[in-house]
Amino acid sequence: MEIYTDVGGRPGLDCGGFCQFCFYKNVDFNRLKSLKIGCADCPPHQIGCEKCQALINRVENDFKPLPRVFMDLENKLMQNSWDALNRNLKVVIGAGADIFYYPHLKELVSVIKASYLPLHLGYTSGKAIKDESFTRELISLGLDELSFSVFSTDPELRRKWMRDRNPEEAVKSLKLFCENIEVNASVVVIPGVNDGKRLFQTGSDLEEWGVKTFVLRRFANFKNQGLILNDDRPILEGIKPHSYEEFQKLVRKVSDEFSFRVLAFPFYDPKKDFPFALLKKKNRRYLEELPSVKTEATVITSRLTAPFLKKFFELVDESDLVNVIGVDKEIADLITHEDLESIDLAEVRKDVVLPSGALVHDEQAQEIFSKDGVRRRIKRGPYVLTHPYYESVDFNTEELIEHELKSFKALIDKLNLPI
Repeated sequence: MEIYTDVGGRPGLDCGGFCQFCFYKNVDFNRLKSLKIGCADCPPHQIGCEKCQALINRVENDFKPLPRVFMDLENKLMQNSWDALNRNLKVVIGAGADIFYYPHLKELVSVIKASYLPLHLGYTSGKAIKDESFTRELISLGLDELSFSVFSTDPELRRKWMRDRNPEEAVKSLKLFCENIEVNASVVVIPGVNDGKRLFQTGSDLEEWGVKTFVLRRFANFKNQGLILNDDRPILEGIKPHSYEEFQKLVRKVSDEFSFRVLAFPFYDPKKDFPFALLKKKNRRYLEELPSVKTEATVITSRLTAPFLKKFFELVDESDLVNVIGVDKEIADLITHEDLESIDLAEVRKDVVLPSGALVHDEQAQEIFSKDGVRRRIKRGPYVLTHPYYESVDFNTEELIEHELKSFKALIDKLNLPI
């Protein structure tokens, strides 16, 4: 079991400066407060609450004082005291920026490790590393696991694209970490920059050093890829990101080449062939355990998820009661009211199911879907449809299928639920 806390920090300021490819680089800070971001938890007649505004606060808030971080951890440890006493608990510390720039990092690690609990530090780019003494001290304090965004093991690529002032030291420290603790390395893959032979050289170096997991992250360049806080400019002019299918093919190739575990985001596990494993022919027998679809409805989802959901309802909805509409946004939980405005209401049935995490107030959705004079009912789907995967934990295939089965059952139950 894991407990998580966040030390805060501002992208671009508390991370050594924006990398050239950072998706926060074009955030339009002047219009953040005017964004009409709501969610399923917003109170009636109020667009915006603590939960959905956290998305905005995350790019504006400084690092948190150390006592505040300790207080949050103490509360969570008390809530999970039995697991803590039985050493069945891992502490994960993340940041809004780069964890290595947190000014109280060494004290934080020292206090947590005095409790003998395993400790995983979230994202770092390594740009804070000036020499190996910093790395050796964290290792000596007992750090167990680290997530490290490497981009490339070629120092010159890091210097140019990450704006790393000490790229040789960062790469040497990454090697040292890999040799002493568990490391989940990640790469934002940019076509023509760090893919191809350069990506496989990075993989080869990481394999030699003993990395635990290699995570490939598809570069997001445009607003429809989830950059909802940004202005309309691409992150990098002239760069066309891999398509989802191209990226999956690349991920499979990397996974076949190396012995370490490979994952991708948008989420894809090539070894276990997830997500949406229930739709594979070998697993379709599990679909017989699902309840029948009894209510006519339209399910709204993202462009990447729509093909999977359409296939799902082809398999379980014999009466063709449900249609699926995929908006242009690639990530369902980042759908906003602007995405809903683009939908042809002639295709929308009386019951509308939105993603649970869509950043739309229910009253916003109600207004948008009633513009043609038809009063439609707004429902929310389950929190996730496939497993909320973590790079530090390796779930077995049975656990993943069981989670998908529960999630799809929850979706059908939501569809059938009268309001």
